[in-house]
Amino acid sequence: MRTSAVGIVFSNLNNNTLSKLTSDRTVAAIPFGCRYRLIDFCLSNLINANITHINIIANYNYRSLLDHIGSGKDWDLARRVGGINVISPYQTSRTPTAKLYSHHMEALKNMKEYISEFKEDTVILMDSDSVLNINFSDVIAAHEKSAADITFVTKTLAPDYTAKHPQLMVSTVAGKIADMALSDSYTERVPELSLNIFVMKTNYLRKLIADAEAAGIESLTEMMLRGYKYANYRTYSFGGYVASVSSFLDYFRCSVDLAKNEKAREELLWKKDAPIFTKVHNSTPTVYHPGAEIADSMIADDCEIEGTVINSVLFRGVKVAKGAVVSNCVLFRGTSVGEGATLNCIVADKDVQITDGVTLSGHENMPFYIQKNRKV
Repeated sequence: MRTSAVGIVFSNLNNNTLSKLTSDRTVAAIPFGCRYRLIDFCLSNLINANITHINIIANYNYRSLLDHIGSGKDWDLARRVGGINVISPYQTSRTPTAKLYSHHMEALKNMKEYISEFKEDTVILMDSDSVLNINFSDVIAAHEKSAADITFVTKTLAPDYTAKHPQLMVSTVAGKIADMALSDSYTERVPELSLNIFVMKTNYLRKLIADAEAAGIESLTEMMLRGYKYANYRTYSFGGYVASVSSFLDYFRCSVDLAKNEKAREELLWKKDAPIFTKVHNSTPTVYHPGAEIADSMIADDCEIEGTVINSVLFRGVKVAKGAVVSNCVLFRGTSVGEGATLNCIVADKDVQITDGVTLSGHENMPFYIQKNRKV
């Protein structure tokens, strides 16, 4: 049965912190986990909760996102009613100066007439850079039970947590948000990290947009910081696996960690009642030649492995030649590694060629990135 909720996914409002990976794609289209894109987790979480009306706010650089999503049939979203919509900046007589968005509220203002036509009671706003497998039916139920204005999906932080840029963090008293701040590290004052997933009544979102227009505010976060003392903001603490891909280093660490962490893979990718869907390619199986050695790695279909692959993520069509050693690497589709080459802590974009005998090494705190179509 279709749930009376609508999803809004922001595809690339944090491109600056992932600029290496977003020169030719939006954040939502970044490859992850050897066969997925980041958008797959957003769409799958929504469709698994029977939310079949999903809107993706695109800004620019979204050709690869459109190619990946297509009609939405791989997520059962090719529908006459609801389905999937990609919304980009557009000009009208009321918005003659429409521009690329820098903030969530800017994007929401631009689509306010579209939002005014939503028939669903509840709306879920989410960024595309948090990788998790969450039951939105439970989140919506908790939201309705608490009669919250906004329910923030959060994760309790470890005391040693640090981030590359300030993030929204909160503290609660009896489930209600009592304090909120932007911070780049754990503090006792605000020990829970917002995953930038918000559940609210559709009418409350319309009110937020109207209030932001009246106040001339472009940031959704600023609206929340202004309003939490006077509104009923609550949290839904998520205790499962989360990969927060908020920087290039985060992306690298999350990728190689997932490759060696079977428990995390089970929790994220292999839930029987909550599968993660992606575009189907119908590729041939990977060929492992005699002498190939594999350890703690995720390898997609259509690869050819003759050498050694350790703690790495290989996407479709990657070739590792005889005598080559690939460790702690993320190799995008179509990358080839020549005979006797050695790679360590490398992120290679699509169709990179590593020639015979080359040695390249980054560091776990500073992985080396190779641009798309480069020959090294």
